[in-house]
Amino acid sequence: MKCLRALLAAAFLLPPGGLAGQEVVDSLTVDQAIRRVVETHPAIQEAKNGVSASEARVQVRETALSPNVVAAGSYSRVGPVPSLEFNDQSFSLFPSNNYDADLTLRHTLWDGGRRQTAVEEARSLGESAMENVDFVTSRLAFQTVAAFYGVLFLEENLRVQDEEIDALSQHLEITQGRVRAGAATDLDVLSTQVRIATARSQRVDIADALEQRRIELRQLLGLPPDTTVEPAGGLPADSLQLDLDSLEAVALARRPDVRMARNAEASADVQTRLASLGDRPSVSLDLRVGAKNGYVPNLNRIKPNFVAGMAVQLPVYDGDRTRSQVMESEAHASAARSRTEALERNVAADVERAVAAVRAAREKIGLTDVQVRQATAALELARTRYQAGVVTNLDVLDAQTLLAQARLVQLRARYEVVRGRYRLEEAVGERIW
Repeated sequence: MKCLRALLAAAFLLPPGGLAGQEVVDSLTVDQAIRRVVETHPAIQEAKNGVSASEARVQVRETALSPNVVAAGSYSRVGPVPSLEFNDQSFSLFPSNNYDADLTLRHTLWDGGRRQTAVEEARSLGESAMENVDFVTSRLAFQTVAAFYGVLFLEENLRVQDEEIDALSQHLEITQGRVRAGAATDLDVLSTQVRIATARSQRVDIADALEQRRIELRQLLGLPPDTTVEPAGGLPADSLQLDLDSLEAVALARRPDVRMARNAEASADVQTRLASLGDRPSVSLDLRVGAKNGYVPNLNRIKPNFVAGMAVQLPVYDGDRTRSQVMESEAHASAARSRTEALERNVAADVERAVAAVRAAREKIGLTDVQVRQATAALELARTRYQAGVVTNLDVLDAQTLLAQARLVQLRARYEVVRGRYRLEEAVGERIW
């Protein structure tokens, strides 16, 4: 607890600029941010390692019918050695020192198609692993875009809030001058001060939200906590073409999660076929060559030897294990098809929601442009009339607040267009990296 208090105290005692050695990433564009995340994020590397594992799995399955060669050697000493007595002579039945070295080859000639089907299954899983790389990359790329433009939006939001505080502070000076001249009351000063305090409180909330977005962006970029990231540029202009039917078709063809779901269907079908091959017969060849002693008449002489044979395994009864495995695989395949169907519905809904959000934000921009012009004119008129003593201080404060709100709504509408654009690109599977 004492350590925690010391750390907190040190944090509050630091100057606003942070540490002297603080790193600054200046003029960072959205393309640079996306590229850095794609190149360095560990989640993408994890997905790529999954592809490597899938490729190795295919190679393992392909070796199922490859010959298996094993070298072995042994030595044993036996005593006492059994013997036979014949004409006053003793004959040992086997040597006391036994040597055996051999090379065994086992080769499955036919397994009922299990190896080929297993390879097909592994390749299908490998395709899903590659699609997962795109899925993870897409998710992180669009998270980066959201964090990047979130920082820009909140910086603009903070600037508007600061301008409102400055305008209210200037109005406070005017009001205090009018109080000294006897043209206003202390209530007018207090009302203005309350508005300034409210605006500053709102600024604290905006600054906190901005810092949260900066933390998210640093985390995505893999930068240390003391790094200052300064995104470059502003909110881009709207240039989307909205054709709902074609966008839904594009989404179903290009989204990596849809492709993953369809690959999962294919894998489940292959697994069903693989399970159905469980009771198929198999044919294998065994060949063993080596050298050992123990052959008559000279038991201690090491002689070459071999054994060759062919084996056929024909399952007769497996306790319905194969049938049960097929039923299980068919259930998994049916579930995979249902998941794909549900995902396709969600994709269509994602596209519709994104299109609706962009259209709504576009309409808001037109309305907010008019609202800002009207609020600006209203504030100028209120200030002029206030100086002439025609309206009250509250009228000026209300006009100032309305202008600030109108500018924030206008900024929010522009931001929502940008967010809607990238949400739509994500919904249709656009590759932005």
